[in-house]
Amino acid sequence: MKTITLSVLTLFFSAIVSAQLNYNIVIFTEDNSKFTLFLNNIQQHEFPESNVLVTNLNAPVYKAKLVFESPQKEALETNMYMPEQSAEITYIVTEKKGKLKMRMFSAVPLPEVYIENPNQRVIGTVITEPVYTETVSTRVNTNNTMGGVNMDVNVGGTGINVNVNVNDGLGYYEETTTTVVSGNSAQNHYIMQGYGGPIGCPWPMEVSDFQDAKRTVASKTWDETRLSLAKQIVASNCLFADQVRDIVQLMEWEETKLDFAKFAYDFTYDIGNYFKVSQAFEWEDSTEELNRYIANRN
Repeated sequence: MKTITLSVLTLFFSAIVSAQLNYNIVIFTEDNSKFTLFLNNIQQHEFPESNVLVTNLNAPVYKAKLVFESPQKEALETNMYMPEQSAEITYIVTEKKGKLKMRMFSAVPLPEVYIENPNQRVIGTVITEPVYTETVSTRVNTNNTMGGVNMDVNVGGTGINVNVNVNDGLGYYEETTTTVVSGNSAQNHYIMQGYGGPIGCPWPMEVSDFQDAKRTVASKTWDETRLSLAKQIVASNCLFADQVRDIVQLMEWEETKLDFAKFAYDFTYDIGNYFKVSQAFEWEDSTEELNRYIANRN
């Protein structure tokens, strides 16, 4: 009895210690190229940076995605596994023969006092809702000579920068407005970096939840059971097109794959990317039938 009690207490106190773990991560690029950081598919800052510090992380693993400012650089995706002790972990992004890699550069105990680095973007608390950025350019004709105007306005967490460029000789000026909003106060759906097509549902499920769902579907023996369970999961969630494809690939029979692909269309965020789902088919006839199904719906 004493042994059992001691074991329970040990597990209890171990759980408390684990719950108190805290991490900072620093990500910087060797060549100072700028990027936007996503953690678990959530954008963490407004504008591209070359050095980012994120504090107050407490999960054991994060899915990181770096989308670079330069269109010549492909996005870099990786999983970051946190150590068993609280620490500040620094990662460096390098490029060799055109391939980008992110590797651990150092790991040190959490600093007691933060020393400000003017070249570093600091995220005090990890953002769990998207950051929206919208830029609008307007050309206005005028016969009057005008001076340059720069304005910075902050209203209720919304930052608005307005720049006006004047060209007296041609008789017009261009006005560019950039609006940055944290959270969902300005938008009612997730913003997917680099995607501007139609959406079928507003908020894709968390990556960890999708992985759990995928493992659950894969654990079933029969295609009929996989299909039924997959439909149940999708009907109460929102997926990306490539996630739909991944579940379709779990099905054994082509008929079952096509059945699920048709059903999941209504529960897919980036329906403009739904062509990706056809990558899971073995027969071209299935792709053609899915395309006809979508065309008839639109």
